[in-house]
Amino acid sequence: MKEYRVQELAREAGITVELLRSYQSKGLLPAPRHEGRVAWYGARHLERLRLIRDLKDRGYSLRMIERTLGRGTEQPDDTAAAAIEVPQEHLTLAQLAERTRVPPAMLRSLEASGVLRPRRSGRERWYTEADVGAVRMLLSLLGGGLPMEEFMRVASAQLETAQEVAEGAVDLFMTYARAPLLEAGLSRREEAERMVASLRLMMHAATALMTYNFQRMVLATAQQALEKEGSASERAALKRELERRRLELAIPA
Repeated sequence: MKEYRVQELAREAGITVELLRSYQSKGLLPAPRHEGRVAWYGARHLERLRLIRDLKDRGYSLRMIERTLGRGTEQPDDTAAAAIEVPQEHLTLAQLAERTRVPPAMLRSLEASGVLRPRRSGRERWYTEADVGAVRMLLSLLGGGLPMEEFMRVASAQLETAQEVAEGAVDLFMTYARAPLLEAGLSRREEAERMVASLRLMMHAATALMTYNFQRMVLATAQQALEKEGSASERAALKRELERRRLELAIPA
């Protein structure tokens, strides 16, 4: 059975060593096997990290994940743990501002531009942990020196295209997923549950595919730019990173 050192496990899971150690300190990750001063991790640790990532992608806060997995305890079946339905934490604009340390006025501006999108149900609107992550990712971009105005110019083009893709995906879903369910003679409850499950699967797969394609496009474009303008050291550094697969974000299977 394959085993990993902590750096290798973090790389396979698509996270940092610091985040991995944080999960372990919170009891979310089983203890590793020690051989002298070396800690060894196995497949169950990798699966647990992927489960945590999946729950975070579904909008679970870290506190909710701790409750789902059981603090400091082992789950006999991680797949079963993933199926536990824990209500999403609903955040107000003020709570989102507190979590991200971004003024409410700036959050409203991001929302007006379409970069930030609250959840809506009738007249009710709220934010989730996914919005916290989105704002923090934006802050990391700006902290890296990206001008806000230039970012918004690129983001507006991406959002316009994403809206067209979303509308096309939903059209396909309504025609080829929902319509057959309506004709299957199921009870209303079973039809509704299968419809939601089908929508979740479609959204998950479409998002993963779009992420995969966009990442590869960015990497290919960056490589082309550095081939023209980059130094030999820059090209070599990029090649090393690509070979280690550290530049690509992990995409859920």
